[in-house]
Amino acid sequence: MEQTISAAEWQVMRVLWAHPGATSQEIIQALQEGFDWQATTIKTLLGRLRKKNYLRMAKETSKYHYYPLISEEEHLQGQVELLLATICSTKQGRLVEKLLDTGIFSQKSLENLASKISQLQRTAPEQIACRCLAGQCTCGHHHTLRKSTSDLVDLMSGSGKELD
Repeated sequence: MEQTISAAEWQVMRVLWAHPGATSQEIIQALQEGFDWQATTIKTLLGRLRKKNYLRMAKETSKYHYYPLISEEEHLQGQVELLLATICSTKQGRLVEKLLDTGIFSQKSLENLASKISQLQRTAPEQIACRCLAGQCTCGHHHTLRKSTSDLVDLMSGSGKELD
């Protein structure tokens, strides 16, 4: 599932995760309750998702039924990995804090989070190393942009030459 899909296409997938095997009419009805979309728009979204291999269509009796080819769990994992790949590893804790500040959680979810945090604390390192490329990061752990390879050689040889 390497192809990206739009926010509207994800809304269709959410219906299919909740109702695998739904017909196009059932999907249309579910989405029209929350979005101002025409039936043709939703059918176009279904067609795009089918072409991208996110869902399959099966004819049962006289109607077509749609089934997701990616689970909601796979989607969540992919979104987490995508998001984490876009930020410095030293800032992942802050990202989780922002999610906690922004999200809505049940008592049970918070108990599960507290348990997970307690478990992770036992083996967590004291510090996380930045793995960003030079010039990508503001963590301050390293990375200044080099003007040339000779500047890097001068720095490594201890010549004392200042880099701007």
